[in-house]
Amino acid sequence: MTDFVPLTAARCRLGEGPVWVPSLGQLWWLDIHRNTVHRYDWQSGESEAHALSERSTFVVPCADGSAIGARQKGLCRVPEQGRQAALTAPVSVPGPVSVPGPVSVTVPVETGTPETSLNDGKTGPDGRLYFGTRDLAQRRAMGGLYRLDDDLVARRLVDRVTTGNGLDWSPDASVLYFVDSGDYLVWAFDFDVRDGSVSGKRVFASVGEPDGLPDGLTVDAAGGVWVALFGGGMLHRYAPDGRLTEVIPVPVRYPTSCAFAGPGLDTLVVTSAYARIEDAGETPAELDGAVLAAETGAVGKPIALCRTPLGTTRPVNPSAWPTADATARSAKRSSSGWAT
Repeated sequence: MTDFVPLTAARCRLGEGPVWVPSLGQLWWLDIHRNTVHRYDWQSGESEAHALSERSTFVVPCADGSAIGARQKGLCRVPEQGRQAALTAPVSVPGPVSVPGPVSVTVPVETGTPETSLNDGKTGPDGRLYFGTRDLAQRRAMGGLYRLDDDLVARRLVDRVTTGNGLDWSPDASVLYFVDSGDYLVWAFDFDVRDGSVSGKRVFASVGEPDGLPDGLTVDAAGGVWVALFGGGMLHRYAPDGRLTEVIPVPVRYPTSCAFAGPGLDTLVVTSAYARIEDAGETPAELDGAVLAAETGAVGKPIALCRTPLGTTRPVNPSAWPTADATARSAKRSSSGWAT
């Protein structure tokens, strides 16, 4: 059995989007419901949390030291100026920190369909950003799969997506895997690293509803595809041919995503959530909402940084963000009002 331990004391109402940042030696992830991005320094073991002014569904680091964040209707540049959230807030403390001022969207996406939202995203092996959108009601195939090009236009690659979610690439960059949670499917596409095009859509894996909702996804250096099963309390690992090779229980009910982290990319990290539990009037267990870490024997692939920063005139290094402690003294908390 794989032994998972919490990486930090933080507990996220909706933890998502773990990403290893090799240039900083840090793991980043989001608490979507608290409008907060967390970062954990692997060498020192110290962690901080930083408030975002609006709900964000993913944050990816860029090669110039800045970062891109996803809003409901587009992409924008982060970090933002504003107060920060306390990292070790107990699960009983609701809501995000109030941060003044909206952040303008640099790259609009699906502005004509208010019923959809950006969801998960990741930088591809070509350095471009790829992301999915979803029907907020999670019933209609209104979303898509997008690529951010160098001219700062988001181009739709795939139509008829219900809940676009986790994505990653095979080690040789010839296959793109993409979760549609609404259909309980993991799709595979032939991927052309030269121009970022996709073709040959096919079902890679189908998840039975009793196993949980397929959510975030990562691929290891051997080509194994790891999928977090939201509500199922486990991960599935699939071989490159789609065979289910491992079922890995995790000590949380709602794992949301997974990634390989650490200087050797030899630690599997799993984000999780407790929002569904709390909203049902139940008490979250000790580890619900934690970022879990374990050594599985697998290692991850090299991490690409996004080559297309948004609205930057100079690099912005996240290590220069103000400390969480200084901000938490003046921060106010408010209810988030967002459901999972």
